[in-house]
Amino acid sequence: MNIKTILLLCLTVGFFVSCKKEENIVGKNIVPESENIELQYTDTLTLSAFSAKDDSIITDEMSLNLLGFVSDPIFGYTQASIYSQFRLTENALNFGENADLDSIVLTLSYKGFFGDTLNPFEIRVYELDESLDIEKTYYSTSTLSYQSENLIETTPFQCHLKPNTVHKNDSVQTNPTIRIPLKKSFGKTKFMDKSGSDELSNNDKFLAYFKGLFIQAQAINNNGSIVYVDMLDAISSLTIYYHNDQKTNLKHSFVVNKSAERFSTVNHFDYAHANTSLKKQIIEKDYSEAEENLFVQASGGIKTLIHFPYLQNMFKGKKVMIYKAELVVTRYEGDYSVFFQPPALDLYYKKDSTASTSYYLPDYLMGPEYFGGIYHKQTNEYRFRITQYIQKLLLEGTANYPLHLVVKGAATKANRMMLYGVNPKNNKNRLRLELTYSFINE
Repeated sequence: MNIKTILLLCLTVGFFVSCKKEENIVGKNIVPESENIELQYTDTLTLSAFSAKDDSIITDEMSLNLLGFVSDPIFGYTQASIYSQFRLTENALNFGENADLDSIVLTLSYKGFFGDTLNPFEIRVYELDESLDIEKTYYSTSTLSYQSENLIETTPFQCHLKPNTVHKNDSVQTNPTIRIPLKKSFGKTKFMDKSGSDELSNNDKFLAYFKGLFIQAQAINNNGSIVYVDMLDAISSLTIYYHNDQKTNLKHSFVVNKSAERFSTVNHFDYAHANTSLKKQIIEKDYSEAEENLFVQASGGIKTLIHFPYLQNMFKGKKVMIYKAELVVTRYEGDYSVFFQPPALDLYYKKDSTASTSYYLPDYLMGPEYFGGIYHKQTNEYRFRITQYIQKLLLEGTANYPLHLVVKGAATKANRMMLYGVNPKNNKNRLRLELTYSFINE
């Protein structure tokens, strides 16, 4: 029986084995007695790891957009803002005879947040000078030109989040909102005075006339927060309230739908305000403290690269079957009361550190329950099952590329975390590969 056949037969029973060395024989009902298997275990395989700036990530047409400003004691400043189109809901828009504006409000619905909601951040709103293009790809570092006038009616507009409440006038609303009154002069000149005009005749002409808004977050003081804005929620809109000769209490909303381009832009200020250990790794390329702690951050922030430099040499010239391989990531101590850890991490590799293409491990295709990466509160751990990946490295001689550890869903999250390095003072919590395997005699 060759090694590939044995591997197919035995992987099923091997996944749940976690003993350090199995004295009893496993698998007697599966393989012939002459091929009894003695399982071995190690968690001391050498790993190398360091943290680095993550690549700019795609943020356009996502389910959520980031908006806010955070001053983080470990990761420093993060500013997240939104560029967005707004579209007509009807052609040949006409507000009626002698229409007059009562108010104009930008409303943003949000689903979740990161940071300290007790400390506000400031919001500023500007009209875009540059058009968004639905055919283009926009990244966390992309920017567009905009006009200099802040359109908010009363400045500064401080955003005090109330994530567990809904607006008192909206009985059907399911998500909390931010309501931002804009200048009446902007609403009148830009929209009301164009009633029935060619600019409001259809969306192509409207988007050429009104390119959209830049919704910018600014710091006020202390921690701050970042909210996850749902631009596709019907509540998220630019709404004019008006009256005409026939009726009062009228309104019209310019909306964001799946045909509207929008993206988040994120500024980490080159980590100038981050703590010393983080700056050493990602700016100075000094990895002297990487054995103690490492870092991950969403929104095009920070990743950790992990490598198994001696794995293939350890089993060179031997036939080995991997029953279970788990990469264990443990959260480092710290204050996570407002700057909480990511709900899940992700793992992939690149064939070239400068390449844009990423590749998932074969274990990822087995589904999230198998692959893992979810945060376990009881142990402060994330565990990835990478059995197939390790077996391919040994059986097929696949190239041993470094793995990239990142926050899952980084384009729509702001979470961050310190994790233990490969040789910290608290050694039991180190970043490690737990490996259960056996040698095969053909």
